[in-house]
Amino acid sequence: MKSKAALLVGLLLLMGLPAAQSQDVQGPAWEMGWVTDVDPKYIVDLEEDWDLTGELVIYVSNEGPAELNLALSYDYDEDGPFSFDGPDSIEVAGNTNDTFTISISGEDAQTVRSFSPSSSLELTVLGEEKLGDSTLRSQEVSADITVPRMYRLIPNLIEPTDTLFSGSWVDFTMEVSNLGNTQDAITKGEATVRSCPHLSVVGLDQLENTVVQVTNANGDNVVRFTLRLEASTSHQERTCEVSISVESEGDKSERSSTFNVDVVAPEVKETTPDEGDEEDEPLLPDSSSLPWVSMFDLLAVMFLALWLARWRRT
Repeated sequence: MKSKAALLVGLLLLMGLPAAQSQDVQGPAWEMGWVTDVDPKYIVDLEEDWDLTGELVIYVSNEGPAELNLALSYDYDEDGPFSFDGPDSIEVAGNTNDTFTISISGEDAQTVRSFSPSSSLELTVLGEEKLGDSTLRSQEVSADITVPRMYRLIPNLIEPTDTLFSGSWVDFTMEVSNLGNTQDAITKGEATVRSCPHLSVVGLDQLENTVVQVTNANGDNVVRFTLRLEASTSHQERTCEVSISVESEGDKSERSSTFNVDVVAPEVKETTPDEGDEEDEPLLPDSSSLPWVSMFDLLAVMFLALWLARWRRT
């Protein structure tokens, strides 16, 4: 019995020996993690021309006395708006820490703008400790990458096609596009008219609190308004500059559009009397409601009156 027990213990020791040797081959521990704050997401820098940039820094801590060689690889959705550029490997001396940087750039402007800031793209970085073609140990870290919200409401005025006369009005159209990457709204609209104090813009109240969805490459989701120009009866004939601005609810910025309009004053015909008209002008009107008596009738009445006077004397 004692010999069997000793044999069993020996077998168990032999079975545990490869595991211990394997641990020795793997060497001391190392760790990889983020230096950059990626919790909960990393937001890249975004310019107005949709050019984006960013940097992610990762540290590697080598707790062993020997140099550590890691092979690095990056996994992400290549159909997204981001491109990542980092080293293929890193060497870390024994009992030291080191870092490496991943640069972030963007695809074309339309792809970047169509990426919603409410969504994100996951980047996974894999570090593998190699011994020949075999991987002794590996670690990976991941982060969600996104873009900031960009607000850009752009108004566009379409000049009226009808002629604007003094004392009249014409309608015209204003289009507002959302060339940002998130939903926005018009807080208010304001009009400025130069050189024409008697010209006014009517209908701006309909702009207030109007929601404008993101305008895509096909021009969808453009909001249109019909406004009116009114010229007073005393408006002189001149060219007027009309400018309308809209305020964004998202970033409180104002952007405007301008066009020129001509106000036409009606012609006033002034009549000047010709020389000698006053002498030829009759004192009585051409027509009257009184009966007209001819010279013959007047002589006949006078002759009849004289005959009657003589007849009475006889």
